[in-house]
Amino acid sequence: MHSFPKSLRQTTLVLGAIALIALASGCRRVSHIPDTPPGPVLFLEIEPNDSPDFPDFVAVLNSSSFLAVRGSVEAVGFDIVDHIEFEANQPIEVDFYLEALSPFGDVDVSIYDPIDNVIVGTYAFSGPSEFGTIVIHEPGRPFQFVIEAFDSNTVWDLELTTYPSAGFLTDGPGEPSPDGIPGESQAGLSGGAEESDSSAPLQQPGTEGLGAEQSQADTKSSVRPWIEIRSRN
Repeated sequence: MHSFPKSLRQTTLVLGAIALIALASGCRRVSHIPDTPPGPVLFLEIEPNDSPDFPDFVAVLNSSSFLAVRGSVEAVGFDIVDHIEFEANQPIEVDFYLEALSPFGDVDVSIYDPIDNVIVGTYAFSGPSEFGTIVIHEPGRPFQFVIEAFDSNTVWDLELTTYPSAGFLTDGPGEPSPDGIPGESQAGLSGGAEESDSSAPLQQPGTEGLGAEQSQADTKSSVRPWIEIRSRN
């Protein structure tokens, strides 16, 4: 009976261990730090994320985050909505750019507060992209990008760039001053954006019917005590 050489047995054991590690890591979030800065750190969405109660939590944001999330969504089927969740560790401004990468793709996005169960802003313009600015006045609260395809399946890319929140002033630890919100925040709503009904609850399960009629594409904006939705259009 022939036996494998000792060196070959050791090599087989090492390769087996690497295979097990690769299989285990397949269930975890995957990120890719670009070889050439200043490209964003890229995350791939993790399914299932079709419910506000089970979102894909991506990252905790600071005042200098630069990242992108890539995923896919269907207009009709089992994956008609993606809930992508973040949290800020300090008051920040978040510029976002959402783009449909598939030919003729059209994506809409709403900003959702999972604690109060309300939609605080909706971006539903015709075309392959949506963009805007979110101002987080109160850190430590989760917020979600709820992404939908309008009329065709598409791959999407969500890019976020964050900055320190210039409009947030404090009188003490965690206490906003009168100059912080809502005074200066309200001024940020200029530019023709409609004000949304911030008391509208998110439909359960998922977000069927969450977007506005595409024939009347609009951007809705609202100011809440902890988050402000601005339009850059």
